[in-house]
Amino acid sequence: MTPVPVGRLPLQGEWAIAPGQPAQGEPPADAAWLPVPGPLPVAAALGEAGQWSLDGPARDFDQECWWYRCRFEVAADQTRDGAELGFDGLATLAQAWLNGAPLLASRSMFRPHRVPVGAQLRAGLNELWLRFDPLADALAVRRPRPRWRTPMLAQQQLRWFRTTLLGRTPGWSPPAAVVGPWRPIWLACAPDGSPEDLHWHARVHGGVGELAVRVAWPAGTDVQAVRVRLDHAGERHEQPLVPAGLADAPSGDATGGATQTWAGTLRIEQPRLWWPHTHGEPVRHPAWLVVTRHGQEQLLPLGPVGFRAVQADTTGGGFGLVVNGEPVFARGVCWTPLDTLRLQTPAEVLRPVLQRLRDAGLNLVRVPGTMAYESADFLALCDELGLMVWHDLMFASMDYPGEDPDFLDDVDAELVAQLGLWARHASVVVVCGNSEVEQQAAMWGAPREQWQPPLFHGHIARTVGAALPGCVWWPSSAHGGAFPFEPRHGTTSYYGVGAYRRGLDDARHSGLRFATECLAFAQVPTEAALARLRALNDGLPLRATHPLWKSRACRDLGAGWDFDDVRDHYVQQLFGEDPMQLRQTDPQRHLVLGRAAAVEATVGAFDRWRAAGSACRGALVWFLRDLWAGPGWGLLDDQGLPKAAFHALSRACQPLHWAVLDDGLNGLTLHAVNEHDRPIAGRMQVVLLREGEWPVADGQLELVLAARSARALALTDVLPGFFDASWAYRFGPRPADTLVLRWQADAGATVERVLFLGERLVRADIGLAAEARALDADTVELTVRTRAAARGVHLEVEGWLADDDHFDLAPGAERRLRCTRWPGQPPRAWRASVNAVNACHPAAAPLASAGG
Repeated sequence: MTPVPVGRLPLQGEWAIAPGQPAQGEPPADAAWLPVPGPLPVAAALGEAGQWSLDGPARDFDQECWWYRCRFEVAADQTRDGAELGFDGLATLAQAWLNGAPLLASRSMFRPHRVPVGAQLRAGLNELWLRFDPLADALAVRRPRPRWRTPMLAQQQLRWFRTTLLGRTPGWSPPAAVVGPWRPIWLACAPDGSPEDLHWHARVHGGVGELAVRVAWPAGTDVQAVRVRLDHAGERHEQPLVPAGLADAPSGDATGGATQTWAGTLRIEQPRLWWPHTHGEPVRHPAWLVVTRHGQEQLLPLGPVGFRAVQADTTGGGFGLVVNGEPVFARGVCWTPLDTLRLQTPAEVLRPVLQRLRDAGLNLVRVPGTMAYESADFLALCDELGLMVWHDLMFASMDYPGEDPDFLDDVDAELVAQLGLWARHASVVVVCGNSEVEQQAAMWGAPREQWQPPLFHGHIARTVGAALPGCVWWPSSAHGGAFPFEPRHGTTSYYGVGAYRRGLDDARHSGLRFATECLAFAQVPTEAALARLRALNDGLPLRATHPLWKSRACRDLGAGWDFDDVRDHYVQQLFGEDPMQLRQTDPQRHLVLGRAAAVEATVGAFDRWRAAGSACRGALVWFLRDLWAGPGWGLLDDQGLPKAAFHALSRACQPLHWAVLDDGLNGLTLHAVNEHDRPIAGRMQVVLLREGEWPVADGQLELVLAARSARALALTDVLPGFFDASWAYRFGPRPADTLVLRWQADAGATVERVLFLGERLVRADIGLAAEARALDADTVELTVRTRAAARGVHLEVEGWLADDDHFDLAPGAERRLRCTRWPGQPPRAWRASVNAVNACHPAAAPLASAGG
């Protein structure tokens, strides 16, 4: 083994795990040690070793005790008094020993630990032990009952423990509780002059960019001078820091001892600002600390600094984000860990996922309190890509014991770690106290005075406000109004369109102000995920009634319905076809219409929320990615492939957006949104058709869409005369069943929307046609054409993935798609067809020969 060098590095050595028994002071002599690649949670480690998987028998890791052992070597000159072991995350009830000597005991997976180990380290071979005790035993200890229950949890006393709810919510997450080390374990063998504590944050105040820095070294470190340096617009700016004297080490730091602190603020007039990418450029500036030690200057990178101002606009009891003085319509997703078992994901895996969100026109990602804290890599990528972050503290729905001193001690240490990280990132715009605590208390019938616990409205609110003056603090994800789940006040979890099965117009008539989560459907899996499920079913097709399918359909515990039922409700409402009958007689069409229903509900809701005059200032879809293969809430499947609803959300969230809404006797209204910082001139044309192809009325206008504006136009102002396009007056049969809107900007950008006006889906021969040609061995270009308007066009092929799905096509239009092979799967021949939900038969898409 290679000796650990001087400095703070991940603990390298021979890692192994073994089952054990609680209360043991050392691993059993006959332990069956299993080599693992590093400090991973138990489920992930067993998965790496091929001894367990999510698709195998369910396993309750909260019932088990596990030992970890790491054998590592240290050189003789590295066993000094300054050596430290760091544990950034231990889930959940953990103890540690080094060379047989006790190091620490931890009861929070969110509390990092730094432990001096100079006295315990040996020159040569060392052995670290970690024991993780069964959480189930601790949950069985009698404690005071909560004042309200949380239906998504089988075990209500989880409220006493600082741990993730993932793996412990049987209705929607896989049975794989996170047990073991989930964040890095590191070793610093000797003092290297690095600060003991470094805290900085940037904001804009009164048009001035402020970079406030506080840095501390262990007492006695030879630091002679410190200044902060920042490069801005080709100029270098510097500000000396001043000594602030000796102070105790920060709360939650296990090293203890005194530190010498330097502090100061660098100010820049009218700095270039960081913007969410939908509204500008996410500008950042390189910055350093210049430290003088022993007469020599050293550069300590602070990282790129983004200056931005953010406020919450609560006018009229609503909620909206104002960034750099501009109101921003926030749209995005609730984040889910990309690796359900590890929770942490390297930057090279995070980047393409976050880039996909950016390209889809989304500008805000919420990390819900039911998940786990995200990493510095995640936040740095959001900074770079111009994605705003709403980060909950990891509290959700429960009645937390905020008066318990041990619980508060863990919470305070957790806050020190998280707030110090978030302060550095311009992308973090909202810190939220919890997920749905107020809503759950109110819905369960708790007295009104219990809905807003002092833990969140007092203690934590003060802590966050002091540490993050440049961020918005919001006490709970559903907050405001007479009841915290009222759509027309504050923020809410909006499921009017969704679980509560209301019509699409409820998205508008509810007066929604800001949805911190919304539109949860049991999204039909991608074809790739269906293939994996089929393999678990002995190669047989998996229908929506199969026990494996139903075991992975999301539900509330104790409810007599699941989210499959919600999706099927909208199949009936939007297309007039009976989902129960389809399950029996045409299961493939049942899945196709299930995808289409989620697509049209998503687009319909966002069209209404983004319309001119809408009170809504933001909506975040629940949630990003399935936690395992199945009909989950994810817009992406468990491997990260986009489902149909993700493509729909992308079309609905672009900075330049057109929509058509039915305003009853007022007729149809055309809504244009331009979020760019410049006006856009162009021509808007509307054509009304019968049977999806025969023009019966048309009109056009030359328009200039003002910068960062929303505008509404009555269709009656575009057409040359009266035309009952919405069939509101019903003088005779419906005059048109399809509307096509085309926007052609003078600069070249084109937007096309197709609106199907009938109440029922009519299948016909629409003249769908397709052809394909190979671009290379793994890429095919597919061209789709249609004679009449096509609704929900989709590719039917195994082994290939198109770059768009379930889109509408105007009559006579053509669309080119890029199709790539499923990642990580054996190559499959191209045998494809194209279909639409209103087509009576698919169109073959043959691959042209090389000579053709």
